[in-house]
Amino acid sequence: MNKYAAQLLAWVLLGSAGTSAWAQTENCKFSSDRTANFNGPVKKVVVSAAAGDLKIRGDASGGVTATGRACASSESLLGKIALESRRENDIVYLTVVMAEGMGDMFSFNRYASLDLDISVPREAELEVSDSSGDLELSDVGAAKVDDSSGDQLLKNINGNLIVNDSSGEIRVVSVVGNLEVEDSSGNIDIEDVRGDVTIKTDSSGDIAIAKVAGNAEVVNDSSGDITIRDVKKNVTIDNDSSGDINVSDVGGNFAVRADSSGNILHERVGGSVRIPART
Repeated sequence: MNKYAAQLLAWVLLGSAGTSAWAQTENCKFSSDRTANFNGPVKKVVVSAAAGDLKIRGDASGGVTATGRACASSESLLGKIALESRRENDIVYLTVVMAEGMGDMFSFNRYASLDLDISVPREAELEVSDSSGDLELSDVGAAKVDDSSGDQLLKNINGNLIVNDSSGEIRVVSVVGNLEVEDSSGNIDIEDVRGDVTIKTDSSGDIAIAKVAGNAEVVNDSSGDITIRDVKKNVTIDNDSSGDINVSDVGGNFAVRADSSGNILHERVGGSVRIPART
């Protein structure tokens, strides 16, 4: 590798750390707080975040509290980072607004982000849209998450959970309801779902599913291994292009409808087993 290629690679690797990394280091040259507060009752919270980490947790207060730290490379950029908030009846809207082109901006000289920590009523429904940065969601009601990049930790969801993710790892722990996931890249790790689990699409990355009270189904998986265990009802894999499949401790039936390559292993299946014949 020549000197110029090495320098280019270093720039790419540093950029992949994301804008939120700037806010956590001494490189946050200019910063200021952003806040919003709403008293209860609140039945639904709609959050639209941009660059930066996002944490949302449920509590018993009944209201909504948002605290954030805006970080930028200049005072002029800092002034263009806003947390807009409004209330319509029992629905609260929190929206991060940045100047055009700032949402995914990071470089050695220019950066901008807003890390947010939000508390909501435990029973409130959530709708979250996040463009970049890590996301942590805990102790909340039914939720819908649309995330472009960054890792996700979603735990203690008291209702149905729908996740649409472009890139990054997804970790889901304890859902009192059904779980539906669409993912482009990154590993998916799911444990303790009291309803059904449906992976509608997974383009790349491993899938691990454990402890499901209902059915577990992978509709379409392009690449990566699939490991499923401890499912009370049926396990179905509709289409798997590549990677191994390992299934164990299933109360109902196990079926693989189409599989292009990789091993298929199964043990302790209570019902019927149907897998494609290999020539």
